[in-house]
Amino acid sequence: MVDEAFRNAWEASRRLPPVKLVREQFPQLEQVRSAVAAAAGFDTEEVALVRNTTEALQNVLLGWTLAPGERVLTTTQDYWRLQDGLDQRAAREGIVVDRLRLPVPLPSDAEVIAHFLAAVRPETRLALVCEVVNLTGQILPVTALTAALRTRGVAVIVDGAHGFGHLDSIPAALGADAYGTSLHKWLGAPFGTGLLCLRRERVRGVWPLFPSAAQRAGDIRKFESLGTFAAAPFLGISPALDWWREVGAAAKLARLRFLRDRWLYAFSGDPRVSLLTRLSGDGAGAIATVALPGRDVRLVADGLRREDGILVRTIVHPEFSGLRVTPNLFNSAAEMDRFAGVLRRLLER
Repeated sequence: MVDEAFRNAWEASRRLPPVKLVREQFPQLEQVRSAVAAAAGFDTEEVALVRNTTEALQNVLLGWTLAPGERVLTTTQDYWRLQDGLDQRAAREGIVVDRLRLPVPLPSDAEVIAHFLAAVRPETRLALVCEVVNLTGQILPVTALTAALRTRGVAVIVDGAHGFGHLDSIPAALGADAYGTSLHKWLGAPFGTGLLCLRRERVRGVWPLFPSAAQRAGDIRKFESLGTFAAAPFLGISPALDWWREVGAAAKLARLRFLRDRWLYAFSGDPRVSLLTRLSGDGAGAIATVALPGRDVRLVADGLRREDGILVRTIVHPEFSGLRVTPNLFNSAAEMDRFAGVLRRLLER
């Protein structure tokens, strides 16, 4: 359904762009905006259609008004592209970036919140918080953390790249000032589709990456001022939403956790495998990262791919390294069993 909608829109727009793209498809994006805003729990006028999480959140991180010496709080585990944006802003404008080092695996939710609050300074104005840490799959207690930070006068920007379509939480219910996500990851929409959700009262105060007319300062669509772009990927969002609703967010998350636990169970108590993701409570969804003490995880990942066609993500971070394993709905229990068997064979070499 998604691919068909994308292909049909793509071919139509190529044949006669001034009519099919500009007059027909661009107006249809308002229907897409309304549908995805409802799914995320935001008002239509709080949702911009962007190409990915990076574009969504760079708009906010670079466009938020900050004076020299004012501070942004993040962690050493946040996505590197967003950290690059903060570093550039620090170099150009003199803001200060504070990076909190969180334990791996994460401790309890209360301890996580305490770590963040201990790092807040009088000059802290913004906090960048991951909904799901891309390195480990760890879910942060974003709702409680956002509430705690806002009592300190700190606005919260949530990196929801691995949240929407994966977890059963509603983005708007997290309480953050801004939320960004990519729709190709867990919703199954075409590549090049994402959302920037920004509270209505914040829209006017954030400068867009690409300049827009002054009269659009309070319009969420100012973050879409890219010139001519392909509407076809965005027209594939609606059927992806339909499928997600049909499956059900809670049922999807339960299935993903079942697949995760299926392969992890095979290594329960195995000293060769160390879990870097806290699973208890709502600590993780589909994603789990394991360390392999004494082994080069890059060689193991290469062996899995070359010998058995199994793809896992290698995580090499200054603080830890491991294999990130991410099953999806298209995977079966038998495939999880096969993966566990192949990994065990590689570890026995």
